[in-house]
Amino acid sequence: MRPSTSRRSHRFLTLLVALAVLASACTSGEDDSSSDTVQPIDSTETVDGSDTTESTEETAPQPSVEPLEWSACEPLECTTIMVPRDYSEPDGPMLEIAVARQPATDQANRIGSLVLNPGGPGGSGIDYLRSAVFTIPQEVQARFDLVSFDPRGVGASSAVDCDINYDDLAGLVPEGDDAAWAMIVEEDQALIASCPGSALELAPYVGTNNAARDLDQLRAAVGDEKLTYLGYSYGTRLGATYAELFPDNVRALVLDGGVLPTDDLTAIDLEQAKGFDLAFENFAAQCDADADCLLQEIGPTIEVFRTIEAEIRDVGSFQTDDPERVLTPAEFYIGVIAALYSVSAWPFLAQALYTAETGADGTLLQVLGDNLVGRKVDGSYDNSNEANGFINCADDPRRPDVAETRADVYESAAQTVYFGDAFRASTGCLTAPPAIDSLTLGPATGSQPILVIGNTGDPATPYEWSAALADSLESGVLYSVEAEGHTAYGSFECVAPVVNAYLIDLEVPAEGGSCSANADADFFPPAGESDFDLVISFIDCIRDEGIDVAPVGTADLLADPTLEKLLEDIDIENPDTIAAVLACQSLLPTP
Repeated sequence: MRPSTSRRSHRFLTLLVALAVLASACTSGEDDSSSDTVQPIDSTETVDGSDTTESTEETAPQPSVEPLEWSACEPLECTTIMVPRDYSEPDGPMLEIAVARQPATDQANRIGSLVLNPGGPGGSGIDYLRSAVFTIPQEVQARFDLVSFDPRGVGASSAVDCDINYDDLAGLVPEGDDAAWAMIVEEDQALIASCPGSALELAPYVGTNNAARDLDQLRAAVGDEKLTYLGYSYGTRLGATYAELFPDNVRALVLDGGVLPTDDLTAIDLEQAKGFDLAFENFAAQCDADADCLLQEIGPTIEVFRTIEAEIRDVGSFQTDDPERVLTPAEFYIGVIAALYSVSAWPFLAQALYTAETGADGTLLQVLGDNLVGRKVDGSYDNSNEANGFINCADDPRRPDVAETRADVYESAAQTVYFGDAFRASTGCLTAPPAIDSLTLGPATGSQPILVIGNTGDPATPYEWSAALADSLESGVLYSVEAEGHTAYGSFECVAPVVNAYLIDLEVPAEGGSCSANADADFFPPAGESDFDLVISFIDCIRDEGIDVAPVGTADLLADPTLEKLLEDIDIENPDTIAAVLACQSLLPTP
């Protein structure tokens, strides 16, 4: 098992986004004209840049200078660009890169584009952008088009999609269990063998170097002289690689949740195992100290975790609300790990552990884990897991054999007190094709200052990684955040002024800058006061007002955070719906 390094926390925000859109659609006036209405922009408009010296960095074939043709993909605008599959053969096969944007809201003072990457590797930038428009501060949205893309290998771009059903697929390898390890290796080899030939043919070309070259193509295609970029988690690796390959093309890079600057996946796993332990122990300590944490009734938290762990291994699985699905022991660990990505998920984790311990009910742990493995509301899976493995292995030139790989995963598992059997169930790059363009690391000499942000309690990209990344960059500046969860900007208010000033005015914080999001944090809101509790109350309210929608609980909302299925039959233009939303909108949380 190799946990993803993407900004998973954004998925917990999509519910609020969906409700904000619903409320806006239902309560908008008859006159939609406004002086603030966004107008189409000239995509050849450029970012103002300072004088540059002659560049010595890598250059990529430039796309057509013709403006991109954008089309509506509500609530965004979308387009595609074509890039070479292999940049050493620019006239060879081409790949399609899917791109989306929200135009700047203040066109008169527009600076350019802010390109976003949510991480992974394997995360869809287009999916992320739909929620990012509710979390990126308004002063940044005023000055920049928000632009994101699905990197090569991912989502709507030319993808390495093996169409795998991940339900009940994950396994565990207890220490010393030769048979379990052999079975994991055999199963992974069979999965890769089942991938379409097109996916396996593309796999060697999906590494971060090529994604950075694509990013420079995108920069030119949107008409920006220099790149302004916000990358989370793995997105920091992409941004740092871009800076090394194209240092003269950097305007401003925010690297939030830095990934260790190494191409060695084993080194990554060793530290990440410790990071999840730290996050789990921080969660447990906060829960044990807060009367509003549900586990207070049956705790201490770590004892509850151990009790569930023993019971689910003994009985083999827990039931869920879905009669066709069960929670397996491996999925128990996945559910816990998934919830550690965001402090907004901590109350759900407490509730999930409570229902698992008191009723052998794995429903909440199942849907929390679904978030990490890319399960969609229709029961299918996105290709983020396949892309994650192929991209990581395209970056790492090492191809250890079976015995060496087993030694590596055992070493990683030894670093964790709670998740060892899960970490031992990784086969690394055993089944991946050889790396033909391994990760480019370097100091990005000549780049403009690069802002690196690190959370002290980050489970997926430990704080020390951000410090190491900043140190590795000649112009890197580290900003530290005392906070729990994965990544900071858009999640913690104390970070916003520093990042906004950097993005808009190129003001770089002083070395040693920091802020605290923990000082006034309420990790476990009182019953009835959390955002999800308010959403449930809102749904109950519109039901009371006569709207025909099924009652919902926490598991329903976690499983369907976009409300795609839950509200699919609601007619937002119906006067009765509008009246119900107006009557109940005071219950809606603020996105």
